[in-house]
Amino acid sequence: MKHTRTTARFAGAAVTLTMLVAGASAASVGTPAAAATAPSLKITSGPYHNEQAISLSVGPNHFFTPYSHVNVLECADPKGKKKNLPTSVVSCDGNTIQGNTILVQKNGSFSEHGYQLYVLPNAAQLGESPDTRPICSAKAMCVLYIGQNQEKFTAPKIFSPPFEIRKSGKGS
Repeated sequence: MKHTRTTARFAGAAVTLTMLVAGASAASVGTPAAAATAPSLKITSGPYHNEQAISLSVGPNHFFTPYSHVNVLECADPKGKKKNLPTSVVSCDGNTIQGNTILVQKNGSFSEHGYQLYVLPNAAQLGESPDTRPICSAKAMCVLYIGQNQEKFTAPKIFSPPFEIRKSGKGS
């Protein structure tokens, strides 16, 4: 008679969700199937300006599915309030999706270097009309959606802290 032993594995420690931007912290998560704690997001600190390339990364975690891909998009977050975070892709600008594939590693980590931020709407770089939504500017707060499926907001996702984007800045 053959005996099989099954062992369940769980994360040894919870990962705290702390997103850092210019000393501010904010948090928001999706509901992944495994119900793991959302990971920390590291992101280039602001203030931000139009066409600025930033870097973002997420360390090892059990929140994002290994070998899946994640997308990054700019989304509206009116007044920078957690209660106003996007609940669907309608609040996001599909023209701002990153150009390359971001692959989640075996340990759940991933990074993106050179993600470009834009003042929105943006006629010059993205060909958008002035009445296009969302609005991301020095007067209208935005967040970055970072998740596995922007068309399905129940898929694992996190948001950056809210931020503003200036039309131009030094070093642009």
